Amino acid sequence: MKRNTKALLCAGLMAVSLVLPQVADASKYHASTDTNADVLDYLENDKRSARDNAIADEQKQLIHDAYEMRKNLRDPLDPTKNVPVAMEGDELFYDQRNGDFYAVGQVNITSLDAQRFQTEEVNGNIQNTEVNVPGKGHMVQMTPGQAKIVMDGYKIQYNYGKKTGSMEDVSGKIDHEYIKGKRIEMYPDKIIVYDGTMTKCSAINPDYHTSASKIEVYPGDKMICYDLKFWLGHVPVYSTKKRTFRLDKDDDQMDLPKVGYSNDDGWWISKDFRYGLAKDLYIDSDVKYTGKHGFRSHAELVHNNMLGTFKVLYGYYESSNNKWVKKYPSFTYSKSIPLGDLPFTLGLSYERGRWHQSGKHSLHTYYGISLSHNTINLGGNHKLDLSTNFSITNESYNHSSIRGFGYAALLRRDVDKRWSYYARYSYSQTNSLNSVFDYDLDSYSRKLSSGFSYKINEHDRVLLGTALNMHNYHMEDMDLYWFHEFHCLQLISRYRIKRHQINVTLQFNPW
Repeated sequence: MKRNTKALLCAGLMAVSLVLPQVADASKYHASTDTNADVLDYLENDKRSARDNAIADEQKQLIHDAYEMRKNLRDPLDPTKNVPVAMEGDELFYDQRNGDFYAVGQVNITSLDAQRFQTEEVNGNIQNTEVNVPGKGHMVQMTPGQAKIVMDGYKIQYNYGKKTGSMEDVSGKIDHEYIKGKRIEMYPDKIIVYDGTMTKCSAINPDYHTSASKIEVYPGDKMICYDLKFWLGHVPVYSTKKRTFRLDKDDDQMDLPKVGYSNDDGWWISKDFRYGLAKDLYIDSDVKYTGKHGFRSHAELVHNNMLGTFKVLYGYYESSNNKWVKKYPSFTYSKSIPLGDLPFTLGLSYERGRWHQSGKHSLHTYYGISLSHNTINLGGNHKLDLSTNFSITNESYNHSSIRGFGYAALLRRDVDKRWSYYARYSYSQTNSLNSVFDYDLDSYSRKLSSGFSYKINEHDRVLLGTALNMHNYHMEDMDLYWFHEFHCLQLISRYRIKRHQINVTLQFNPW
């Protein structure tokens, strides 16, 4: 039988719920600031998340087409049978007796569970759910619960019923990774790439990539690389026989090294690591080398459970005003508790440990309790956040105890896609003048901070933040930030206008 039209080939039916795939969080940005500019961190993080989870137009079209197929089915779905398949081609031959088919021209094969093959020649068998592409083919997959795939390859063999197949000389994207390889094998629970490379850099010649003799990808779980090499451009940086990367919430794969400069630290380079030990138990570490201080690293043992977050900290920590403190070690606890149907959240925090700074050694103990109102929408895209707290800070160094209430009121607004601004008024009993340590503290208690962000274009954004001492109405800080993206790198600059200091960070996308 020869046809020049579209055919819906229903060898069997399987119930499929078509939804957009779940997105994964991109690496979070945290501003270094004395002007509370971090309240606008969501602008950067939303952009990163949107970029990391963006899907192409053809993927959106596939989801739409599969949904339309499902709506137009004549018979109820039978979950015990295979998916229906729609085939389009300039010339289509189909043998109803044994299920063999052959198509040439502009061929599209679309299955109900959101898979599509595009080629100029294809053959296979509907009853056995087999598809064979002898030449070049293009595959798109948006099947719920499986990897998102946009891939070109040759000699494609695929069984859409069993979800198994293979392709040769492949290039494309699997979930968030750009992949190339001599051969790829697909299974229901994993994808294997042989003699392949992977990167999150979309450039034709990526700034960085990883190569491996074999890459096993278990979507949403882990990735195992054998004979791995990491490259910056065409230069190999390090290699290892085998390495496993997490692809879930404990993903440490793409946290690439950062380099930068500041007046206080000089030139520096840092790398963050996360090692999963058990469920909800892991080690976070930051290895940093500075030109003026040498190594300034720290590590944290973290455990999360229904009672809260418990941490053991050891090493050097730097505040936004470049003040260092060494914790050796310190224990912290934190917990946020929504108060039922009330629009409030109760926060608990505690820290106790040995602190050292500028020749001062002290057993530092902190108790804190806070009450925060859920964000209030004032209309006109104005948002108001209110909070209050009570804290106690004890130091063995001079047997001091600082206790008292604090509060904060934050107003922010996204005017449009380019402009955002904020204003925050706060009071804190604790400051650097009445404390043993000046780590992460202002020198005054009453503070009015404000600022705005302006998106110049898709590659550039500027942010200005200010801090006003409300005791004497003196402008304490004015910081100018510039976010610039080029190729697969991002440059974040912070110029502290009042202090004539500069902080520069250069990092690879995706951060």
